Amino acid sequence: MGRQRIPENKKLAAALSALHDVLGSDLGVVRGNQLKQSEREILQKNGFLQEIIKGWYFVSDPTASPGDTTPFFANYWEYVSRYLQERFGDQYCLSPEHSLLMHAENNVIPKQVNILTSQNATYKVDLYGDYSLFIYPGKSAQGKSLKQIVRGVYCLTAPVCLTALGPRFFQSNAGDIQIVMSKIGDPSEIAVLAELNAVGVGRLIGAYRQIGDQSFADGIQKQLDGLPIKVVVTNSPFDQNPIYHLSARNRHALYSRIKLLWSKHRNTVLAYKPKVEVIDVAQDHYLAAIESLKIEDAYHSLSIERYRVTPELIQKIAEGQWNSDSPEDRQHIAAMAAKGYLLAFSLVKGDAGQAYAHKRSAADLFADHHQAWFRQLFAPSVDAGILKPSDLIGYRRHMVFLRGSLHSPPHFDHVLDGMEALKECMVDEGDAFVRATLSHWLLGYIHPFMDGNGRMARFTMNLMLAEGGYPWTVIRVDDREVYMEALEIASAKDDLEPFARFLADRIVLAHSKIANIDCNETGNT
Repeated sequence: MGRQRIPENKKLAAALSALHDVLGSDLGVVRGNQLKQSEREILQKNGFLQEIIKGWYFVSDPTASPGDTTPFFANYWEYVSRYLQERFGDQYCLSPEHSLLMHAENNVIPKQVNILTSQNATYKVDLYGDYSLFIYPGKSAQGKSLKQIVRGVYCLTAPVCLTALGPRFFQSNAGDIQIVMSKIGDPSEIAVLAELNAVGVGRLIGAYRQIGDQSFADGIQKQLDGLPIKVVVTNSPFDQNPIYHLSARNRHALYSRIKLLWSKHRNTVLAYKPKVEVIDVAQDHYLAAIESLKIEDAYHSLSIERYRVTPELIQKIAEGQWNSDSPEDRQHIAAMAAKGYLLAFSLVKGDAGQAYAHKRSAADLFADHHQAWFRQLFAPSVDAGILKPSDLIGYRRHMVFLRGSLHSPPHFDHVLDGMEALKECMVDEGDAFVRATLSHWLLGYIHPFMDGNGRMARFTMNLMLAEGGYPWTVIRVDDREVYMEALEIASAKDDLEPFARFLADRIVLAHSKIANIDCNETGNT
């Protein structure tokens, strides 16, 4: 008798078990020699592994659509860290430019990352897709005091990379540079580098003067008084326009980045402000109009998130006909999402009424209540035992990655800084449309919650719109592709025009519909 053939599914299961054992605490990068060839082959065939370069693989999602790069981006810095460690030990670091981007919390993966090494060789390493590493010699790679680890890779320290940047980078990346400048707490951190790079220190003194931080610039020069080091100050290294007044000394870079993004894009958004009349009806009529949209809003908002829900299911839950004790319903994720959405909708509607009547500012209502909205979104999952109550406390405590996006949300350790900046921007903003548009985008950019960030962003948008006398605006699932693309362009390409235009068009459409609503009738909804 011949040897019994092992079924394909059992081979795959065994290979997945081996992959699980290999990964251990690693996020998702595997060296080829960590698995048997037969295991690698069956995992690749079934979509669980994809090759980065020969001998290196990342764990992928077999259910993802062809060309989905999410697993690659999710594991990118882990791969770079392990590859560089294996090749160069600690004798490498990112270039000044790419070190600066890491310090600035610029979370878009560059097409090419430049690496300084102690080796006397220059070459390019092609990765998955059209991404690459460019490796070349550099003395900075050998100086331990000049480097620190950021996201698992060696980067030049913030003061070192600031002084090492060339003049062109000051023109092309003014925002990122100013974010990192705002992080430096002591002028001596810059002054001590004058012996190493007097030209760079002089350029940085000029940069601090140009952004209005005279005292810090003076502090650098005072540290050098009486020393035999000649520093010539460069006047106005930045272009005149991109000057951001960031007062965030010793705060994490994400705080400054959110402030900068709001400041940078508010005029772009303002240019698309919808030309509609402010709604002027009684508060109860305004709330009745919102209530009339409840089922429609829940259907579209949940469908955008790929939940398989129907208006009939939502109506059933709204009318109290969904049995949470039924084993079938307790395991029905879509039903729980719908129930949670309606619970949160009720809270947001009440806050929108307060903002519309100007009884409290929308910014204050958001600051006080947004975490309560989130808890209601997922309360049914707690009731069903799928989530622990503690899962709904505070902000996320793990990394998240956005499917198909070039932008990855910030590390969970820094979410609080980002949210503090966002709340301050809301308070300081005088235009409701700008506040609604940028709040929606930047809440998703920070991605503060373990799940439900899109729903939370749309709730936030509508609260801000209410304060300006705009109608509750439903973003329809039919528009999902345009909507998601506009958000991606905003986060990955730093361009707010498509998203501002999209929201303005939807607000105009919502306004035309609400004009036809008889508020006396909707009061009985």
